[in-house]
Amino acid sequence: MFVRPDNWNKLSPMERRKVRLDNWQNAPVQFMSPEAEANYKERIGRLRQIYDMEPHDRPIADGFMGANEYVVRRKGMNGKDMVYNHEKLREPLLEFHNEFQPDTAVSPLPYPGKVMDLLNYQTYIWGGQKLPDELTIQAVEGEYMMADEYRVFAADPTDFWLKKYIPRVMPALGPLAMLTEFPRVSENVDLIDMILPFGLPPFQAMLQTLMEAGNELMKMLGAVGQTGAMIAASGFPSMGFNIVKTPFDYLGDTLRGTKGILTDMYRRPNDLLAACEAYVPVLINAVVNASDRNGAPAALYVLHKGADSFMSQAQFEKFYWPTWKQVMMALYEEGITSYLFIEGSYNKRLQNLAEMPEKSLVCHFDQTEMGPVKEILSDKYIIAGNVPASLMATGTTDEVRAYCGNLMDLFGDAPGYIMAHGCYFENTTDEKMRAFIESVKR
Repeated sequence: MFVRPDNWNKLSPMERRKVRLDNWQNAPVQFMSPEAEANYKERIGRLRQIYDMEPHDRPIADGFMGANEYVVRRKGMNGKDMVYNHEKLREPLLEFHNEFQPDTAVSPLPYPGKVMDLLNYQTYIWGGQKLPDELTIQAVEGEYMMADEYRVFAADPTDFWLKKYIPRVMPALGPLAMLTEFPRVSENVDLIDMILPFGLPPFQAMLQTLMEAGNELMKMLGAVGQTGAMIAASGFPSMGFNIVKTPFDYLGDTLRGTKGILTDMYRRPNDLLAACEAYVPVLINAVVNASDRNGAPAALYVLHKGADSFMSQAQFEKFYWPTWKQVMMALYEEGITSYLFIEGSYNKRLQNLAEMPEKSLVCHFDQTEMGPVKEILSDKYIIAGNVPASLMATGTTDEVRAYCGNLMDLFGDAPGYIMAHGCYFENTTDEKMRAFIESVKR
């Protein structure tokens, strides 16, 4: 948990950033040995120097964005295990860290399979459910907000999420649509409308389902949390971030789907822009509250539809960039670093990113050309990437070593660089993983 100091309102954005990073760096850990404590402090100290773009002995290699599934698959775990059997993942994870000695903690994303089953979750399918056991999870796009609902969304985004989106993607929570409009709850007579759904059988059944889902979630978080604590206790710090999206991606990925958002840019541009603007304060508040709850100093943006191949530069600057920049600037003011996981390529967007203040961004690239990145961005921001997932899956060990070596030649003298994979992969070899991790230690 992060607690603001009494003088918070008098601090500059960079001073607030320092306070958040100090809190993250010095969070209490019950180490398993003095050696583990020394290793942890060395690793998180080096990472902190990179976050601050201060002199350090070497860059770090962070495998989380690529190898998070491989670390357990190499020991026979499958996609179903990552969704349902979280305790089974502990020993493979601890063994990986002990054997490979990575710079940062590497672990799979915790998918709450039993919770998703109880809620009849519609936007994904997963191993052990509709996918074969060996596969993990697959997004299933849908049109969960209709084109004529933009103004309803813009009028009250939170109300839309609660009473329209959630019932559509989680049918078990359909009775949420029965809730009243909460701005009406201003007099005691309005209390009747607020409480009425709670007395009806469908709503009470939903509450029972929610409690069951909550119990299952706590079991999962207990298992995952214990594993994470043991990894930290063994000497491996986590990067420290909360996952978020841009306003446009929330609309395009989650509500309208790819086809819907593409047509909306032409048929409903003003409605789309208004919806993006309406979601800005909601999103800022959500990220700041999450960062305060768990102490994470960074917000991880998983970027999709702003890529070069999805929209033109003119469309990017009209629909995508303005509201995203508003969010990032607001988080900067709160001392929260924006960690950009840039899927696809951003070759045309580098000058836009350069508009942000110094040290406000970690730019993690997937397929972007890294020469221009070095020239345009590396003096202002921390840079990460872009070891190809395809190379880790199908290339040779020598090819991985050579690619990482070229990145070190390019960024070895940069103020802040993190060797990282461009995107997720499921399969590689131990030799290629070692080549990746050791590339920064030459």
